[in-house]
Amino acid sequence: MDNQLLLQLEELRNEMVETALIEKDLLHRDVLILSQSLDKLIVQIQWERRPERRAN
Repeated sequence: MDNQLLLQLEELRNEMVETALIEKDLLHRDVLILSQSLDKLIVQIQWERRPERRAN
């Protein structure tokens, strides 16, 4: 697994949490955009962790 992806995941998560705290709104546009970006990255990480992928 690429450690760069995990670092990016953690940075995005921290940014989302910080934005939510600043805006005091989990439904703020910026929080939702960051959340969607996190979702895409999580799917990418899960895809790369699939057993079939590691076997190749």
